[in-house]
Amino acid sequence: MAQGGRGSELAVTGYSIALYLHLLFLLVSAAAAGLAGFGALQLRHPARPADVARWGMFIDRIVPVFPLTSLGLLASGAYMTQHSWSWSTPWIDAGIAGLAVIMALGGGVEGRHGRSLKHEVIANGLSSRAREMLLNPVPWVAKGMTITLMLAVVFVMTTKPGAAVSASALVVAAAVGALTGPLFVRTVEVRGAEIGAN
Repeated sequence: MAQGGRGSELAVTGYSIALYLHLLFLLVSAAAAGLAGFGALQLRHPARPADVARWGMFIDRIVPVFPLTSLGLLASGAYMTQHSWSWSTPWIDAGIAGLAVIMALGGGVEGRHGRSLKHEVIANGLSSRAREMLLNPVPWVAKGMTITLMLAVVFVMTTKPGAAVSASALVVAAAVGALTGPLFVRTVEVRGAEIGAN
């Protein structure tokens, strides 16, 4: 009985540890994205420059998490690919491509917009340009695409489809994110117009 029990235990391997770390980095990334998104929602219609500063600092404290988790995802994923899969596997290539686009959207589009907004508020307070930047749909397109692409990457990594489905998942996710992201800004614009009319 004892021998049978020991034989049925699963050994902890380098692959299993890498998989655990991969999932851990993914969860941390998702939590950080959720917190950053919450902070961005608070920036849509601030009453004072101090509100922009407070929520901007909140987001700034979260942003350094993303390069670390991205590096962790790439490293753990590379280990598993090297030991058990192939670099030509379609769903692995799709996952890498999706992560690369997510990093570009976050560090490039959202990051550049956030820095420009910060400089404008510091220089001129809640100027008309600053308010236009707060309701700019472009960073929300990037944020929407980031969220949906994260879901698409999780989909291809868990279902492990072929090349056509993997590519289609990324394309559909990007399109859905680009269409739904700006809706958060339009909601604020509609509410502002209704308040002004009353």
